[in-house]
Amino acid sequence: LCKKMNHLSPKTKKVISHYFPTEKEWAGAKLEAFCESLSEYLTECTTAESYERFCLAALKIGKTSKEKFLGAIELGKSDYRDLLVAAEFGNSTTIHNDWALNLTKPKT
Repeated sequence: LCKKMNHLSPKTKKVISHYFPTEKEWAGAKLEAFCESLSEYLTECTTAESYERFCLAALKIGKTSKEKFLGAIELGKSDYRDLLVAAEFGNSTTIHNDWALNLTKPKT
């Protein structure tokens, strides 16, 4: 049996704060519910890194638009692979890390 995990990594929370600074709780709750729905149909134990990738993909597509963000989550619910491809995270299992780091690092 897979153990239940917190799906929102510190990196994901930083990106949520970047795109939805006044609605962090709302966006976080939407991503938690999204990950819960994924965990119900993914057959093998999914890693925290995979959930982070799904969350960051939804945030990248949604950016500051609630409608686009919710649309990205719906896309991920129908097929998480389509979500990863739409966010340009489909060809690498680590590119989401670079994207998030570049997005959240302080401007010099």
